[in-house]
Amino acid sequence: MRSRFDLVLVSVLLSLTTTAAAGESNAPQKAPVPEGTALEASQKAAAELYGDRFRSAKTLADKTAVAADMIEAALQLQDGSADQYVLLKIACQIAAGAGDAATALRAAEKHAERFDLAAAKLKAETLLTAAREAATTAQHKGVAETALPVVGNLTDADEIELALDVCEAGRAAASKSRQFALVKELAAKADDLKQQQASSAEYRRALAVMDNDPAEPAANLAAGRYLCLVKGDWVKGIPMLALGSDAALKAVALMELRGVDSAEQQASIGDAWWDAAETRPGAERDTLRLRAGTWYQQAAPKLAGGLAGLKTKQRLAEISKLGREIPAASRAPAASQSPPLAIAPFDEKTAKQHQAAWAKHLKVPVLWTNTIGMSFVLIPPGEFDMGSTAEEVARLLGEAKEKSLPSWYIDFLPSEAPKHRIRITRPFYLGISEVTQAEYERVMGSNPSQFKGDPTRPVEMVNWDEASAFCRKLGELPPEQTARTVYRLPTEAEWEFSCRAGTTTMWYSGDDEALLKEHAWFSGNSGGTTHPVRQKAPNSWGLYDMHGNLWEWCQDTYQDQLPAGVDPVVAQSASSRVIRGGSCSGSAAYCRSAFRRGDSLSIRGVNLGFRLVSVLAGTPGK
Repeated sequence: MRSRFDLVLVSVLLSLTTTAAAGESNAPQKAPVPEGTALEASQKAAAELYGDRFRSAKTLADKTAVAADMIEAALQLQDGSADQYVLLKIACQIAAGAGDAATALRAAEKHAERFDLAAAKLKAETLLTAAREAATTAQHKGVAETALPVVGNLTDADEIELALDVCEAGRAAASKSRQFALVKELAAKADDLKQQQASSAEYRRALAVMDNDPAEPAANLAAGRYLCLVKGDWVKGIPMLALGSDAALKAVALMELRGVDSAEQQASIGDAWWDAAETRPGAERDTLRLRAGTWYQQAAPKLAGGLAGLKTKQRLAEISKLGREIPAASRAPAASQSPPLAIAPFDEKTAKQHQAAWAKHLKVPVLWTNTIGMSFVLIPPGEFDMGSTAEEVARLLGEAKEKSLPSWYIDFLPSEAPKHRIRITRPFYLGISEVTQAEYERVMGSNPSQFKGDPTRPVEMVNWDEASAFCRKLGELPPEQTARTVYRLPTEAEWEFSCRAGTTTMWYSGDDEALLKEHAWFSGNSGGTTHPVRQKAPNSWGLYDMHGNLWEWCQDTYQDQLPAGVDPVVAQSASSRVIRGGSCSGSAAYCRSAFRRGDSLSIRGVNLGFRLVSVLAGTPGK
């Protein structure tokens, strides 16, 4: 699961599966560390060229001069060659052994620039060697003055233990060279590192929790705080804060993830970070204000001349007193180019705006028809609260007992809780209706349904394996192969996100059962039989019969707990699968958006059918 935090993390919103790796693609390619006969030949040549001179060097200055000459010679050689590798490595060792931190670090830096070496670690080991060998006040001063930059490199690389070692070596060297301001600065840095070490340990513990429960609020808060407030990695950290247990940070993180259309919205996000900072202790308050500054800087040029612009200007002036540079806006490439996520709750107008924006972005239609006439509608990526709260489940259990609803319904109810945030990061097409008898017969050559008589009724009496076989065989039809279309059953999370369409009520039609009759076929209006698809009103996405008519197979294995995290799917080997949506023969309660049950994958029923997800070649999520 951890990969989710490098991706989502990451882009935040859709298609958001691009990561920071995109930014690394333009980095210079480093040569591998040479080995074997090429390395041996270079070592022999270096010994022949510089051996006598090194042996005759009597003073530390003489040895440093040899190292400096070797560095210059190496820089004239072919980059990435074994000869260059050997000269830079020996020069680094000689200078460090002579206690010359500056020359040794220059060799280490050039070495790491050209070869596949861990730069921060190499510099640290070099400086520690120079610190041990330093003998003069000037050499101790050189160690002290180079320690902080090396510590910064190690901190960025999460080498905190090594950073503490360098910090202590630098502090000792500063004391010996009477650089008392550096002694104080390095001691303070060591205290910061110890705090960061504790935060890093907490971050690792949080990731371990998230491996098993990716949406766990406290773990997401701990991980998000570390990434944002310690590492400054807002791209990866913001999605975690949005799942976290801190209400103020969660709210402003969600504001960021929704995206902005105007300078006023940018300033509003800045205000939200500023407000969140007000209740935080020193360093955290400063970091959050710097984040506010990132948004204020973007908004300020467009707000000049009004009160909002004046407030933005004043707050930027106050942030400048921190003496730290305001970070530039940091957003993952895909997130900056993609439309915002469809983050529930939202209304029908907003739902259609999301569909239109993503269709334009992906260069696909909102409504698409395949080669055999099946219709699909685009479902954009987004976020929603899946399931029911413990309080809602308790209420539903009480109502079920009052109405004498069957024990199987009561048994499944607790699995709806706890309600938690889910992110769907990939857009997909979902069939606007359940697969019909005519469509099934065209692909499979038979119609197993009991309720025949109208080919536009949904197909039933199909088990999970047969529904999956339909997906496969449909994709294998020659016209579909030419179109490179892939079909599958929806995941349980995709199903509920699609069903709710931005709503948070019991049904997408609301909480009034009387209104459900306009949207669904169930025991209250069906006459105990299925009905042709698309006869009732659709939801805000344009999907029909998500409530009632037939239960619908999902991709997931059934478990007594909801899936969690980003694009979740439970794909364990088991004999049961999730079914959703209720049916024509069942109570309105079974049709609720959150209700879930499991059934044997081999079962066939007159109230059990399915609908398809279609993923077009070239769109995210195939």
